[in-house]
Amino acid sequence: MLIKMKSTTIIFILLALSVNLGFSQEEGKKNSLGLSLGYAQLQRQDLIFSPFVHRDTSFPSVGIHFERRSKLYHKVAVNYVNFDPMLDGPFDFFLDGEQETAYPHSLNFVDLDYLIGKSKMINDRSSIIKGVLFSTNIQALNYVYGRISSFGYLATIGLGIFGNYEYDLNERNTLSVSLRLPLVFWKARSPYLVNDDEFIENISSHSGLKTFAAFLGDGKPVTLNRIQQFDLMMKYSYQVNERWGIGATYWLEFIHSNDPRGLLSFRNTLNFSGTYLF
Repeated sequence: MLIKMKSTTIIFILLALSVNLGFSQEEGKKNSLGLSLGYAQLQRQDLIFSPFVHRDTSFPSVGIHFERRSKLYHKVAVNYVNFDPMLDGPFDFFLDGEQETAYPHSLNFVDLDYLIGKSKMINDRSSIIKGVLFSTNIQALNYVYGRISSFGYLATIGLGIFGNYEYDLNERNTLSVSLRLPLVFWKARSPYLVNDDEFIENISSHSGLKTFAAFLGDGKPVTLNRIQQFDLMMKYSYQVNERWGIGATYWLEFIHSNDPRGLLSFRNTLNFSGTYLF
């Protein structure tokens, strides 16, 4: 199964690198390295673990990205955020005659995106970038119910398309809107019964890396009939000088899946960023 998963991933990468996008080339080169911090808000219902909608706000949401604009447009972005939702305030329970306090759930999200495309000028102030998206979304979930807890996971490796529209208000100020839409996925998700025989076998190594690889190996290729996911971003950028820029980004992530049970997740993020150009 791992060999099959690795083969699918390699095919995705080769497709991303070989697609002919057919737009005019931009002259000149431009690299930027950015760091972002911000607030994130989550609304999530995962029927594998609970019928309730879990909500939480988290700070910080942390991200780093590298961008290169030459004949081709390249962008690599990594983001991390942790949520600690709890339906009610902390409550006490008794274990072996001793009083304990319940902890909130812990949901860890990691996103890794690689974008490759070409830019086309629309007029003197606006341009559009279109291309191929290779995205990885990893979610490690720990649901805590007093003395009982359940570990879960969701991992998607997707290949799709993206579009980015940019409008220059003037020489220093830019507005942009971006849509990222994966179309086919390698998807691994917690089983219907949370912990089945295969899950127990996967964690038997007691090695985080081996366990993660085993979970991914249990995944399967799916399309939009099994999972729907998109990212919508709106960004304001201000060029301070030739080397530095600052900005603010609103990011909406949507995920829906009905296999093996319903999942609906909305994540809203407001990040503030600093960028170094070289």
